[in-house]
Amino acid sequence: MTRRNRFGWFAAGAALVACAALAPIAGAGTVYAPGGLGEPSLEEGARIRALGGAGVAEFGPTQFSLVNPASIGDLRHLILQGTIVPSYRRVSGLDAPSEGATETTVPSIRAAVRLPAGIVLGGAYAVGTDASFSAQRPESAGTASTLRIEGSGGLQFIRLSLAKAVTSSVRIGVDHEIVAGTYREEWTRTFEDTLLSTSRDTLEFRYARLGRWRLGGQATYRGWTFGGVYETARRLPLNVIERAAGSTTTTGGRSLTIPDGWIVGASGTVAPRWHVAAQYRRANWKRSSLQSDLVDFRPMTRVSFGVERLGDPDDSAPWKRKLPIRLGVSYLEWPDLLPLAGQTTIAGGTAGVNELTVSLGTGIVTQDKGGGIDFALEAGTRGDRDKLGVSERFIRAAITLQVGDDSWK
Repeated sequence: MTRRNRFGWFAAGAALVACAALAPIAGAGTVYAPGGLGEPSLEEGARIRALGGAGVAEFGPTQFSLVNPASIGDLRHLILQGTIVPSYRRVSGLDAPSEGATETTVPSIRAAVRLPAGIVLGGAYAVGTDASFSAQRPESAGTASTLRIEGSGGLQFIRLSLAKAVTSSVRIGVDHEIVAGTYREEWTRTFEDTLLSTSRDTLEFRYARLGRWRLGGQATYRGWTFGGVYETARRLPLNVIERAAGSTTTTGGRSLTIPDGWIVGASGTVAPRWHVAAQYRRANWKRSSLQSDLVDFRPMTRVSFGVERLGDPDDSAPWKRKLPIRLGVSYLEWPDLLPLAGQTTIAGGTAGVNELTVSLGTGIVTQDKGGGIDFALEAGTRGDRDKLGVSERFIRAAITLQVGDDSWK
C-alpha cells in the first residue's frame, strides 16, 4: 500500500468519512477526525464548561479561565487545577448501523502562583484538538481482507502565563504557547487467506515545536466584566514519515499554519445570586493553513452563553441551597470542510461540521474557599448524515478538582 503522494492529517482516512460505506463506522474518538485536524477541544474546567464555555470574562481569587491569561490576575496565593472528561458518542451512517464509542480525555491541567509585586505566574497543558479515531471496513480488491485504520494525536499546547491586576478593575496577561502535538495513523490489513501475512503501514506527521503569543485583558465596570484575547499565528514546518515493510520515507518542505484568532465576551450579575456570561471565539483557519485535496478549511467559531444561580453564602443554609446551578449552551462551527457523502476529494463539494451543545453543572467548595470540585454534564449533536454520510450524538461528563493554598501569608 502506498501513500507517498497523500498529505495532511487526514491523508488516509478522509474517504472513510466522506463515503457512507463504513462497516462499522467508528471507534473511540470522533468519526470526523480522519477528515481534518480532529475534534476541537474545550480546554476550560467543569464550571465554565457548564456555562457553555463562556469564560473569557471570568476572574477572581479562585476562579479563572483557561482561554484568558488575564483571568488569573487576582489570584491570592496558589492554585492547582485538573479536569477529566469521560464521554460517550453514538454515530449514525447512511448505510451502516449506529455504533457507540466511549473515551476519556484530560482537556487541561493548570497551576498558578502569586509572586512579589502582584505578578501571577501560571503554567498549563491544554488540548486543542482530539484527532483519535478507529474505523474498520471489508476490502475486496485483489483478495478478500479486512482493513482497520487507527489514528491518534491532535494539537496540544503548553502555556506559560504572566498576569497582573493593574488596578482593581483592570487585569492584563500574556501566554507563550508552544504547540506540542503529533498525529499518527496505522493501517492493518488482515487477509481471509491464512497463507497471507497481516500487513501494517504507518503514517506520522511531526511539526516543529514552536511557540506563539496570546494577549489578554479584562475590565470591570458597574458590575460587568468585559474580556478579550488575541492569538497570534504561527507557521510550523511539517515532516511526513511513512513506514511500510522494510522501508521508511520522510518528506519535508510542507507546513501547518496555526492561525490567528480572537475571543471576546462579558459576564455580570443581573439579580441577587444570578450570574450570566457570554462569549464569541474565532480562529481564522483557511485554505492556506494546510494544503490538501481531501479537506478545506473555514474559520472556527464558537458562540457560548451561560447562566449561574450562585449558592447561598449563609453558612446556616441547608446544603442544597449552597450548591450553585449552572446552565449553558454553545454553537460550534468546526474548521474542517469535508468531502460530501460519496465523494473522495473536495472537488465534488464540501460540507462543514456544526455542533450544538447544552450543559448543566454544579460544584462544591472547600471550607477554606480556596478549592473545590466542579461537575458538568454536556449533551449535543454534530454533523449532517445526508451531507457528510455520518452524524454524531454525544454525552460528556466533566469533573474538575481544584486545590488552593489559602494559608500563605
